Amino acid sequence: MQLLEEGPVEDFTMARVAASLDTVSMALYNYFPSRKALLAAVADHICLRFKMPPRKRNQSWQDTLWQWLWTFKKLSDEYPFVLKVMGVDGKSSPGWLRVTLTVSRTLHEIGFREHKLAVHSWMFCSNAIALVFNEREGSIFRSPISLSDIDELEPDEQDFLIMLRRYHSDIASEEVLELGFQGIIANVERELATMAASA
Repeated sequence: MQLLEEGPVEDFTMARVAASLDTVSMALYNYFPSRKALLAAVADHICLRFKMPPRKRNQSWQDTLWQWLWTFKKLSDEYPFVLKVMGVDGKSSPGWLRVTLTVSRTLHEIGFREHKLAVHSWMFCSNAIALVFNEREGSIFRSPISLSDIDELEPDEQDFLIMLRRYHSDIASEEVLELGFQGIIANVERELATMAASA
C-alpha cells in the first residue's frame, strides 16, 4: 500500500513489491498469480474497510446516501490511493462493487429499475468519486499560486479574478463537499420527481 501511496499504479510491479518486502518476486507468485490479482487483493483489502453506519429505523433514503457519501470520503482520506485500485484493467474490483452496492440497493428501494437504475447508480458513484478526488487534488487551485500566470489575461479579467480570489481562502473542503454532496442527492430527487410525473 505504501508503494501505491508514493507513486502511480503503473509503478506497482511484482518486482517492486518484492523488493519492498526484501524478497524475490517469484515468492509473491506463490500467493498471487499476477500483478492484477495482487492489485485486486489490495483493492478488496481497502474496500472491506468501508463500513456504513448502522441504519436507523425509518431512515430516509437521502440520509442513507448522505452517509454513504461521507463514509466514502472517509475511506478515501484513510487510503487516498483507493481510486487507483478500485478497478484494474477496466474491471471493477469485487471490493469496490461491494462499496457501491449500498447506492444501487438504495436507488432500487426508491423505485429505480433496469436501465435507469444502472445509469443513476453509475452517475451517483462517478460524481462522488470526481468530487472527492477533485477536492483533494484540486484544492490547490484556490491558493494564491494558482494566479501566478494572471498577467497573461486582459486587465478586466485580472481584476475580476483578483476580486474573486479574496474569497477563496475562506472556502473549506467540508463546505465544498457538503454542497457537492447535496447536489448529487438533489439529482436523484429531481429524477424521482420526473419519474413520478410521467407515471
